[in-house]
Amino acid sequence: MDNKTQIRKKGVDNPFSEMGFIKFWTVSTVFWFSFPLSLVICYLAMGQQRTKQLVKALVHDFLQTLFLMFVVLCVILYVVYYFVSSLF
Repeated sequence: MDNKTQIRKKGVDNPFSEMGFIKFWTVSTVFWFSFPLSLVICYLAMGQQRTKQLVKALVHDFLQTLFLMFVVLCVILYVVYYFVSSLF
C-alpha cells in the first residue's frame, strides 16, 4: 500500500489540500486577516488535527507563492539585463 492509501484508511486525509482554488483562497484570506483570533476559533471548532492540517496547507500555499514570485522576478531581471546590456 502506498502512503495516501494508508492515510485515507486512518481517516486523516487533509480536506484543505483538496479544496478548489477559489474556496481555499477565501478560507486563506479570512484566516490571515483575522489571524490570532482565527487560529483560536479553528482550534476550538475543528480540533487540533484539522487546525494543524489547515495551517500546514496555508504554509504550503505561502511557500509556493514565494517560490513562484522568486521565479518570475528572476525571469524579469534576466530579460531586463539581456535587453539593457545589448544597448551598450
